[in-house]
Amino acid sequence: MRGKILSASIVAGFLSTVVFAQQNDTIVVPTTSLGVSQPLYQLALEQTATNAALTSEGPYYASEMLQKHGPVVNDVESAPASVTALPSYVQQQNSAVRPFGAVANNTFEGPGIGLSGFTLTGAPPDTTMAVGPNHIVAWVNSQYAIFAKNGTVLLGPVNGNTLFTGVGGVCETTNRGDPILQYDKLADRWILSQFAFATNGSGQITGPYFQCVAVSTTNNPTGTYFLYTIGFGTATPNGFNDYGKLGIWPDAYYTTYNIFGGSPAGSNTGVALCASDRIKMLAGDNTATATTLCAPVGFYGGGGSFLPGDLDGTTLPTTVTQGNVMMRYSFGGVSLRILKLKPNFVAGTVTITDGLGGAAGSVINLPTPGTVVACNGAGGACIPQPGTTTQLDTLADRLMYRLAYRNRGGVDSLVVAQSVDPDGAGGVNSAVRWYEIRSPFSATPNLFQNATYNPGASSDRWMASVAMDKMGNMLMGYSVANAVAGLKPSLRVAGRYRTDLRNQMQAESTIITGTGSQTIRTSGTALNRWGDYTTMQVDPVDDCTFWYIGQYLATDGVFNWRTRIASYKFNGCN
Repeated sequence: MRGKILSASIVAGFLSTVVFAQQNDTIVVPTTSLGVSQPLYQLALEQTATNAALTSEGPYYASEMLQKHGPVVNDVESAPASVTALPSYVQQQNSAVRPFGAVANNTFEGPGIGLSGFTLTGAPPDTTMAVGPNHIVAWVNSQYAIFAKNGTVLLGPVNGNTLFTGVGGVCETTNRGDPILQYDKLADRWILSQFAFATNGSGQITGPYFQCVAVSTTNNPTGTYFLYTIGFGTATPNGFNDYGKLGIWPDAYYTTYNIFGGSPAGSNTGVALCASDRIKMLAGDNTATATTLCAPVGFYGGGGSFLPGDLDGTTLPTTVTQGNVMMRYSFGGVSLRILKLKPNFVAGTVTITDGLGGAAGSVINLPTPGTVVACNGAGGACIPQPGTTTQLDTLADRLMYRLAYRNRGGVDSLVVAQSVDPDGAGGVNSAVRWYEIRSPFSATPNLFQNATYNPGASSDRWMASVAMDKMGNMLMGYSVANAVAGLKPSLRVAGRYRTDLRNQMQAESTIITGTGSQTIRTSGTALNRWGDYTTMQVDPVDDCTFWYIGQYLATDGVFNWRTRIASYKFNGCN
């Protein structure tokens, strides 16, 4: 029997009314506790087929719909008057100095049409994954599955909104996707999240807008969850919370969104940089006072598409007095922009500064090597594929998930990647630029190492995710294609030992060679969107094993994507 947590009429009543309260330059976002879910394994057994089987013209997802409104604003400032020159060793890496050093472990099919029982309802997949002591949870648009680490499916695939069964409102009645999930290593708990919204008769996205969040009550991802809705207002500049990203930090769950103002959702009006009360959400919000605090919606550091710092390992950050790091790439300044969001849940306020006493909205500007983003600076769809004129989207207008943080013996590092063009109008449209930033809480963060990884003539590499193990070794996963050589979109990894030469990745290794190109819909338009994001995580058991998930195709077509999960470990990491 499905028990209702609250009566549908009561829940629907408060879900339909969202009021943003602003105080002291802080937006207090309504965060509503909906009680405890039924066990996920029970809900999965009872799930009915609420999503129709895919036709050849599957729907777009919200982030693609919003591209019709206009692009995410990336830079509204001019370049700084001066940019500090970088050392000459920062350069493009055209060849590997060492063979691939990590050892492949398990690889298996993730959610997609290659996984039995999966219902594909749109594109792109938005591939995301979390890894716990005994389980892997992988979530794509718009179903998730729970695996043992040998690839055995333990639960699912089930619809993303399954956990919200019985609560009423759009978190239960819609399954919109744009998922993000994490395993909180400090608490041994799981966090699953996706957005929710309504549409009008014209198919436009309308408010109220929500982020639906489920926090497991135990370390068992198939069990029960505390349920929450985080509501976003509709009055511009507030609006639709698109492309949410979640970072785990000791004092809060930090989230970033690109906001599209008004209802129906219109143009990009800025970003929401937010912190949710982690302690109360883990406790089930028994006092009904858990809050989400956001800085006012706007363009910080010159634009949007921020990533929050995300803790790897269980060693706490070297400081939490500044809050968490928020970072974006600035085209105008050719730099990384760093600011800090610090919540005070007692006072109900946040500060958004450089973390070092600067004014509200102040940033630390970390110059990067001269960079042209993918597609010769255009940053859109330019990845050619064999056998089709359809070119794939690079999402080169932003840093790629995750902004992975690690404290190794007092040395704190952030690692992140983006897509850049290594030769301008030349034959390569996209390569992967990766960064390691040390001392991000100081007044002078150090771009300790970085390089543009571009081995192999004419191959394009994009949609990367990178992380660091407890020894300081790094692994980076990404998509690769070469239309000239007949290589259809595939998944590869490259990595480095901590002791390798700085700014150098080893030779790459193939996870899976794709045998399909993404083509043109029967309506005659191209399906350009690819991935939107991929995920590299580090296993909490040994803090050494890397797990990666990304998109590929087995046959030419549209709305027929698959995902692949793979794990690797460097020798000597114990």
